[in-house]
Amino acid sequence: MIKTENIKSFVRQTLGCACPEEVFKRIDCQSNIKLNDNILLTSKINVGNKLLIYVVEIKDQDSMKHTLPFLLNIGKKERDSSGFNRFRLVLGTDKLDEIKEVADIVFKTIDKDERIHLHVISKKNIPIFSNESLC
Repeated sequence: MIKTENIKSFVRQTLGCACPEEVFKRIDCQSNIKLNDNILLTSKINVGNKLLIYVVEIKDQDSMKHTLPFLLNIGKKERDSSGFNRFRLVLGTDKLDEIKEVADIVFKTIDKDERIHLHVISKKNIPIFSNESLC
């Protein structure tokens, strides 16, 4: 079972999203989604069919340099094709300063719109969303 309060808190407090209360009436969450041979989404969260969130664990900056453009492209395509208002990519890591610095540089070079957001956070700040896994 999805812990909707954990997701709501994560979206509002950790990600800083000011989504209105009504969007939280419908929350869908999937975990461990393999996008290709190298990329596994820890979680994919749909908040009220308005906000799409991908949560991915990043272990080192080298892999992130190639992974970030791919994830942003896939997320933007899903956002647009499914009618979401916003897409937020969350990179969870144990190497916060190192990954954030590189992610910010790579993010600035990618062609995107104002409805795409990047968050680099400590893995310990990603809550458990259900009893079984993240979702």
